Amino acid sequence: MKYKKQLIAVLVAMLVAISAVNAQQKYALIIGGDYKPGDEIPVNHKWNNGIDMDEDMGYAEFWHDTYLMWELLFDHKYGYSNENIKVLFAGGEDYSITFGPYDDHYESEPDYDIEFITDDAATKTNVMDALGDLADIDEQDYLFIWIMSNGGNTVPSENEWSYVYLWGYDPEDLDAGRLYDYELKDKLDDILAHKKVVVVQAPNSGKFATTLQDDNTIVYTSSGVDEPASRANDTPYDENEEWGGDTYYHGEFGYHFYSPLNGTDPGGNTHYGNDPFSSANANDDDVLNL
Repeated sequence: MKYKKQLIAVLVAMLVAISAVNAQQKYALIIGGDYKPGDEIPVNHKWNNGIDMDEDMGYAEFWHDTYLMWELLFDHKYGYSNENIKVLFAGGEDYSITFGPYDDHYESEPDYDIEFITDDAATKTNVMDALGDLADIDEQDYLFIWIMSNGGNTVPSENEWSYVYLWGYDPEDLDAGRLYDYELKDKLDDILAHKKVVVVQAPNSGKFATTLQDDNTIVYTSSGVDEPASRANDTPYDENEEWGGDTYYHGEFGYHFYSPLNGTDPGGNTHYGNDPFSSANANDDDVLNL
């Protein structure tokens, strides 16, 4: 009997160890594009149609929404380790580092003792390499991809494609500075994860949904094929964040995507008017936790 108890204990320990090795892992790729698009990008391809862009700082909401997605995954109930979250943002630095002190707001070090969250620049090469690396994850794993950028579409004779502009876009070498929906589809097909969720907050991004979506892939886009993507408009309630006397802008889509999942909006409000954000997640399935 003593021998059997010891054998059972060993078997249980082995099962626990195997379960730990084979447990589902969660991976994320967060991409923030060029927050200060230049004249080489058509106006109708620019975030917020090129309106209200700060002359020096560009669109700060590119950083705010990118940071919030990292924070939501890392510091919430979704089970992502920071090592499994890769952030490719603009030129390769946190926006708060690029533009100096940010009053400890949208900075990772004060709250999390993490110096910065950006791993590298959001160039075409880095994005494709990061997607290629994800081909190594296992079938039981889960993948979340967030993209915020400027975006356009093209109409070859055989189809219509959406794309997002990446850092270092060069109109003399179009493909080197754009990520097309079919390119992302090809990369996702090589990733074995049983569930893949892709969120694209960019103008004209609608074809990402129809091109990428399949039995294992859920896709959300902020816009149709020929629709803009814009800053939150504070209608009918305040959506952009007032903090320390400053306004912290957000994407309209990003605000409404983030707030129900977090339970509060970026400013800490629990309701949108009279409606609690939790009511938008009534079945409590959490799109990030499928």
